[in-house]
Amino acid sequence: MNITTKVIDLAELRAGDEFPVYAAIYNPESASPFVLSPTAMRWGDNLYLNRLDDCKFFWLDQKKKLRCKLADLFEPLLQHYYGEDFVAVFGNHPWQCLLYLHYQVSHQGRGLYLLESRLNRNIFRTLDWECWFTAQQELAEHLIAANARGFRADSFQSQQARMRRFIQRIGVATPHEMLAADANSITRRFGKWLGLIWQWSFTESSGLQGFPWIKLEQEQLPGVKRDLEYPVNQWEYIEVLLREDFARLCDQFYQHDCEHINRMLWEITLFNYEKVSVELSFRHPYSLHRDLPGFDTALYQARYIYDDLVRNLRARDGDLDLPESMPFICWQVQVCERVMLAPALWELFAREFDQIDYQQIMALQNKLPLAFECYQSDASFFPEKSFTRIPVGTAQTNPFDHYPWSSSAANKPLFYYQQAEPIENPTAVQKVFLERNSNQWWLSEDALQSIRDYFILKDHNGRSSWAYRTQGGEWFKQGEFC
Repeated sequence: MNITTKVIDLAELRAGDEFPVYAAIYNPESASPFVLSPTAMRWGDNLYLNRLDDCKFFWLDQKKKLRCKLADLFEPLLQHYYGEDFVAVFGNHPWQCLLYLHYQVSHQGRGLYLLESRLNRNIFRTLDWECWFTAQQELAEHLIAANARGFRADSFQSQQARMRRFIQRIGVATPHEMLAADANSITRRFGKWLGLIWQWSFTESSGLQGFPWIKLEQEQLPGVKRDLEYPVNQWEYIEVLLREDFARLCDQFYQHDCEHINRMLWEITLFNYEKVSVELSFRHPYSLHRDLPGFDTALYQARYIYDDLVRNLRARDGDLDLPESMPFICWQVQVCERVMLAPALWELFAREFDQIDYQQIMALQNKLPLAFECYQSDASFFPEKSFTRIPVGTAQTNPFDHYPWSSSAANKPLFYYQQAEPIENPTAVQKVFLERNSNQWWLSEDALQSIRDYFILKDHNGRSSWAYRTQGGEWFKQGEFC
């Protein structure tokens, strides 16, 4: 008799699979706080909070591509920057991350902890009152620094002491044992701030809910300014000058692959001295050094912004005696947010995916004005039900034979309307019958209503449309042929 033994990693017994919004990271030695996100807050000596939501889609893409768990994605990067002695807690609210990190540090814990895992969630529920109250000491300092409205340190300490006496009197060992008490009850008895802390301790929401978040400003970020010798309003000239400015901007970065940009601000001064600020945003952290010498990705984003700006100015100033395209007389390009990404991340890509250049895919996503979309085929005679949108990177299932359905699509257009448009009976155009189909007629009370006759409609200009007629004689246009 063969017995198979399976070892279960308790840390990965998850209550859910949500991406954590915040991370609290402690490291005995100082290091960059912008390792996982461009948005950080300094909480204490060598202790920082990161808001991961600002890079959520980037990290989710890496997780899918590497086919790994979140811990396996983040831990090598944290080790690269912080060594082996870091403590990092990931969760959906910064206070919960801080509370659990305080517990782990006091117990000489090391490494990465996901609060969504059942093991860590169960330990979190056992945290005692001493841990809960001790973690509030630094919180009080931040509330004072943030000049939080209505917060007074002496009053807060008095309310803490009153709550401690109450807990000792009723004999409750942990906050979780008193979970039945809601935040409003705690607020009425012990004041606003202890009520908020109680709410933060057990909330499942990622909202700050009054948490004193003070964004850590990054050191002087690179920026360049250009005063034009003469006004310009044609993209062909603006593109050449912007490429030179991106090269100057690139020179201000450290010459390594860690520096990546999330957002840049382009402040333009128009011919009438009006200043317009527009933002160049990237779906994935963008490296200027990797885009040398052409800076195509940044220029694509700048072109989309330029076209949109010119269009809006024309619509606004169309009735004024102004140039059709308002010239630019100067501008400034400033990096707003950047994130540090270890070269180990790209090396990991290279090892795992030798045949697919995912960096090129991410670069393409940064260049496009719209996000990637992914679809899979479904078995349906009705075109609008023959495909389903799925998350990018999801493995497509093949529950049916695609060949006959693909063959039947030979005479169908590539362009579909989101919803079929009702039209008048097309009597003045040439009609070419294509097919009659019906989809799940047995589920309809009136089977005839599920029958459609599809036609190509050709007008006198040679344009071909795709339309169908119902059995009731109504016509609908559903697509256009190129």
